[in-house]
Amino acid sequence: MKYLPSTFYFSSTTESKFQHKLNKSSRRLATIVLYLAIFFLLSLTLVSLLGENSTDNFAVNMTRILMAAISIVLILHSKINNYKNLHKRFFAYSILFCCLCNYLFWSYSQIHLRLSEGGPMLVAATLVAIPMLHLGYKLILWLIVGLGLISIQVFTSVSILWTLYFYFAMAIVMGSIQYQLDILLRTQYRGELIEAEKAKTDQLTGLYNRHSFDAQCKNLISQLQPSQHVALAMIDIDYFKKYNDNYGHLEGDRVLVKVAELLSDCGADVVVRFGGEEFILVKILHMNELNWLHDLPQRFAANAIPHKYSLFNRITVSAGIAVAEYSEELVMTKALLTAADADMYKAKNAGRDKVLFTKI
Repeated sequence: MKYLPSTFYFSSTTESKFQHKLNKSSRRLATIVLYLAIFFLLSLTLVSLLGENSTDNFAVNMTRILMAAISIVLILHSKINNYKNLHKRFFAYSILFCCLCNYLFWSYSQIHLRLSEGGPMLVAATLVAIPMLHLGYKLILWLIVGLGLISIQVFTSVSILWTLYFYFAMAIVMGSIQYQLDILLRTQYRGELIEAEKAKTDQLTGLYNRHSFDAQCKNLISQLQPSQHVALAMIDIDYFKKYNDNYGHLEGDRVLVKVAELLSDCGADVVVRFGGEEFILVKILHMNELNWLHDLPQRFAANAIPHKYSLFNRITVSAGIAVAEYSEELVMTKALLTAADADMYKAKNAGRDKVLFTKI
């Protein structure tokens, strides 16, 4: 059985991205928890100071004040917009907080010769209110407090058996809640990833869509190295309107899917359905690859899709390819797109079923 969702639900890379997003979205809630902790610690200190045994409770009150001060420091530190390691800072704080709680419980039990279950149970419940800490972290924190309570029972004359019982019962209940919360948050994030991926892809062909074209192309161009070239091919299906008019749009969709499959096998780094019957392929080329896609007409001839309303009696494509070599100044996507588009229309005007190249 898998016990820790943080270890099995996502890959390590996706888990890291999820944790970063969770840190960002839950910082405000975690800060509110710290404010509540400060309020309870200082109010308990005030009540103790107003009581008759304020001198006896000096160590306990100083521990509470120290815990409140540390909470204030963490609140101020958390205002820095560095979300990457925020959960680690909260975890480190929580370890220190739990250790100080153990000292507080120890001191209180020795002074009053008892320890009610309220304090330890409150600590167990409060830890759940910090959603950026997953179940693995919280099990460690609950264990730290649990070991402190056990040490009071074993190494002192104070019996806190019922406190131990209620604390571990609370930890088990809170652990179950945290497990479900971890699953729920990750399920929600996975849904967001799926929706984001759908927004980037064409639903019919599964290729990248026009919306994601710029980002994909810019990312590829930024990776260009000296002695390399970047090529952008604009490809249009010939006589596709006639195909749709005579065979119907469902058959037209089938052709689009088939063309997308053929173009995906051309070795491009990015394949995009730009719109309608237009596709874009982008690829980083080495010197020995500058004739990339010269055999595109032959590829479609070898995988002929019948089209009796075309002059070729099959589906053909016209393509314009713009090629740019590496430069210290980044090649602009718009320049590649404009040049490739112009060549594609030249190929159309030259009789279709052709591939034309331009170096820019």
